[in-house]
Amino acid sequence: MNSLQVQPVARTVTSVRWLPPRAGNAYTDTDLYFISGSGSKHKELVLWTTGNPDFKQLNDSDTDNAEESNVLASLVAKTSHDGDVHAIAAASSDTVATASSFGTISIYNIGYESECNLSLRESVTAHRFANGEPAVCTALSVQPTGAADAEVASCGEDGKLSYAPISRLDALQSHEVDSTVITGICWPTPTQLAISTRAGQVKLFDRRSPSEVSAVFVDPSQSYDFECITAHPSQSFRLVTGTNTGAVLLWDIRNPKQPTMEAFNVHQSNVWSVQFHPTDSSKIVSCSEDASLAITQWVAENNNSDSQNRGVRHLSSFFNALSINCFDICPFTRTSIIVAGSDSGNLLMEKSPASEFSMF
Repeated sequence: MNSLQVQPVARTVTSVRWLPPRAGNAYTDTDLYFISGSGSKHKELVLWTTGNPDFKQLNDSDTDNAEESNVLASLVAKTSHDGDVHAIAAASSDTVATASSFGTISIYNIGYESECNLSLRESVTAHRFANGEPAVCTALSVQPTGAADAEVASCGEDGKLSYAPISRLDALQSHEVDSTVITGICWPTPTQLAISTRAGQVKLFDRRSPSEVSAVFVDPSQSYDFECITAHPSQSFRLVTGTNTGAVLLWDIRNPKQPTMEAFNVHQSNVWSVQFHPTDSSKIVSCSEDASLAITQWVAENNNSDSQNRGVRHLSSFFNALSINCFDICPFTRTSIIVAGSDSGNLLMEKSPASEFSMF
């Protein structure tokens, strides 16, 4: 099992997200930025910066000193958040959306001039139970259009999907689409949404008919609770769900009437987040309550079709004993950089040069 770098931050980290390069700048910047969200005693958003490993900024002795100090990232700004942060989605380098335990979607602006800052621009309650009580907004995702009028879609414990333009949250629309908790949401295409549910279902929706389910997928051989979902970055027919048993399920939905599914038993407990690696989509990265990250090779190598023998690399740390709740992979650098957050009050990081990013 490989070791993660650890930086104590004295707060439960519930969500992390890398920020895109600022307008006019490619990721030739020497500094990278990401945002973390917290819950429990510290309900806040924090903006962090870390050095871009694609550029050798330090000599060898400086590098040794930096590693010994365990400073993976530097805090540059923070602000309070209304409720626990359940998810963060980056709309641009200076705009993020958040999901709250109080059922709200919020839009925050990021300022980089002279002194970095985070400021709340707009907030709206997107999820409520029938009795009017707020329902946890469990996840959200920004429509992958790149347009200024892109929508943010959210899901919640009230079984509803909500949509609103990022520029106008007051134009929110909500649709009840499930009788159980919706745990995850993603956009396989700019017009299609996929959700995962606590009842072990994957549901697809056409944004043009958002109240109608276009397809439902389940694993008839086993009863799972789904905790999260993601879509392949270029093959929209491939989805991945994380389960309460520690399994990661890979779906091929090219034939909606007869989808195929493979299970990879990579964790010992709930899988909280999953992603295809952005620069090597033959690998699925996941994090779990078992305090580990896992990198799973899902594409068969050497004509080996046995899904259980395709290789899993686990990442953990002796200094992080509690659940890893979230992670994100930087898609803007040649170096593979994974940042994660945990219940142990830590930020965790793994860096691998692209040429060395391998299973073992």
